[in-house]
Amino acid sequence: MNKKILIGVLIVIVLIIGVIVYMSTNKTETTDTDGTSKTAQEEIESYAFNYNGKEIKLGAEFSREEFGQELGYSEVPSCAFEGVDKTYTYEDYEITTYQDGDKEKIRTIYLLNENAQTEEGVKITDSLDDLKSKYQEGPTISDNKYTYTKGDTSIEFIVENEIITSIEYVLNVE
Repeated sequence: MNKKILIGVLIVIVLIIGVIVYMSTNKTETTDTDGTSKTAQEEIESYAFNYNGKEIKLGAEFSREEFGQELGYSEVPSCAFEGVDKTYTYEDYEITTYQDGDKEKIRTIYLLNENAQTEEGVKITDSLDDLKSKYQEGPTISDNKYTYTKGDTSIEFIVENEIITSIEYVLNVE
């Protein structure tokens, strides 16, 4: 009788291990616009900027044709990457890109005025209370900068005298 119980327990343990292994290796994958493969969880875990119905993703390939004629353009030697960082200024936001091989990718999106807002509805000139009510998860706070992180992206708010004065989306890459 003890042998039967022991064999039964071993079978249950083997089945549980099999289910755990199966679940940890069976992830739904999608292909991003830049051709990279991401799991469904990674797809959810990032900030994106929406402007006039257009979603702008950090880390996505940048195309001047897609964004239209910029109002301003500048280049500076990159501190973090090979080559130069390029900044494209549009009416309500700026996009800074970096070179990744032969592709130019979006590194930061900086909101310039209250005409652009986050997906949660926060904009420059909103109060700190507005920010806290729309972003409930605890930020990292350093001096007057409130940083919220999702996956490899973050959104940074500068607050002065209880008013948001700056909003920037950042791709956190090495």
